[in-house]
Amino acid sequence: MNKIIPPFCLVLSILLFVAAFASLAIERPQPSVELHRARIGDDEQYRDLLEEQLRARQLRRTVLNCTLFGTGVLSTIVAFVAMRPSKVG
Repeated sequence: MNKIIPPFCLVLSILLFVAAFASLAIERPQPSVELHRARIGDDEQYRDLLEEQLRARQLRRTVLNCTLFGTGVLSTIVAFVAMRPSKVG
């Protein structure tokens, strides 16, 4: 079982890093046309609601990217720790 864990973790970390960089390559969430219309118009509540939704989407994306990179690093560390030879006395 111990011989399967390191390669699995390394493959998993590569996939996580690829997903993280792919997510970074996609453009950040931008203001919608409705938000631009609300900024021009007089409806402050609607504008605030749309701006809050935009901030929430941007925060979710930031959390996703950090999670992907963090999990990739953690998976790499687990793989190298699992590769360490066991000490037989």
